[in-house]
Amino acid sequence: MRIVLSILTLAGSANAFSVAPQVSAEIQNLSAANNHQLSSLERSISNANSNVNHQIIENTSSASLTQGIREFLVPPAYAADAKPKPPTESEIKLLRDALSAIYGERNPEKAVELLTKAISAWERQAPDEKAALTRVRADCYMEMLDADAALADYTITVDYLSGPGGDLADPSELPAARLGRARALRSISKVRSLSESQVKMEAQDYQVSLRLSARDDWDTDEENEQDGASRNPYAAWEWGMAQRGAGDYKKAAETHTLAALNFKDIGDKARAVISMLDAGIDLAATDDIDEAKKVLESAIKSTTTVEGRDVELLQRVIAKEGEARIALASVLWDSNAGQKGDAEAQLGEACARLDQLRADADAREQAAEKARIKSGAGPAIKFSKLQFTIDDAVGPECSCSRFKNEKFVSETLGWPKPLQAKLAKLNNLK
Repeated sequence: MRIVLSILTLAGSANAFSVAPQVSAEIQNLSAANNHQLSSLERSISNANSNVNHQIIENTSSASLTQGIREFLVPPAYAADAKPKPPTESEIKLLRDALSAIYGERNPEKAVELLTKAISAWERQAPDEKAALTRVRADCYMEMLDADAALADYTITVDYLSGPGGDLADPSELPAARLGRARALRSISKVRSLSESQVKMEAQDYQVSLRLSARDDWDTDEENEQDGASRNPYAAWEWGMAQRGAGDYKKAAETHTLAALNFKDIGDKARAVISMLDAGIDLAATDDIDEAKKVLESAIKSTTTVEGRDVELLQRVIAKEGEARIALASVLWDSNAGQKGDAEAQLGEACARLDQLRADADAREQAAEKARIKSGAGPAIKFSKLQFTIDDAVGPECSCSRFKNEKFVSETLGWPKPLQAKLAKLNNLK
């Protein structure tokens, strides 16, 4: 990481690597001193052995002792090669070009090509420096929507940083690599099922990343995780979703509540409400009906206080409200407290709100299209991205009828299986 950081912060000054002559001189001086010591010892051994009349003992013992001293004082010829040689000027330029491609040109495809060459050239360097380059390439793969390639590189990075020499890396590298790998896994989970070990890895990576991101050295891991969450409530929300995917619903609710508090602390009311609605959905998968009902009703009520100019964000708040109402309806329908009437009321309100959301979104899109045609502007460009953040939650496309689609509920919304079972009873009026 030392060389990579120097390139990023000092524009790659070649003077940073001009230490070889001094090192060479020190090695020569040390070798001369060692040779002087060796000659003196050899003379002493020879004088001592001259008083011994047994030629065999002289030839064997003296030779063995002399060889042992020589090996002790004079390092083997290959010892100088154990320390990585500084990168060449061409290798430094290659790295500069690679970093410029990603951070300057914002061209991840070009950056990956150059970084791959740089990583190969950097193979003889220290693990912390190889880790930094591999992590940057993983970030590029994420930009290129290749979560599988990113996952592989993030894993290599974590292995480098967890092995010998990894502790020399910048302190931000390991939490960044763990967070990157967690997000790669979360992105993959949107298109195919993760293995059991990958599900556990995702949740653990989020947890460790937040723990290592703490600004202070707290007494417990939990305190460090809370501090890390305050620095990145987005990652905290994602961790809650990972815990939900791992079947730890109560922990997921706690983490989503933590994310909500931290979003609120930075004045982000909309995402705070979304996080609390998700906490209620987590609890809806448990057997604690009273707590689930309490959290869901409170979070649903708070949606009326959300204001702002970000139309798409407000649409996601309403969509999440509809989702939470249907979760609450499912819980009420499944309970044995005779609350089916309340369940039907929540379902009806959810469908009405989602229909209104869809109608409003359609009207906005039509108005925007007419304005575009009138101005002669080209169609708006839509950019694709991997799905893992709170801002990737569904919006106006979330209609009431889609909750009868098992794939939508399971994969798109990420509902827990226990809650899906309750929803199935509601849909079938059982």
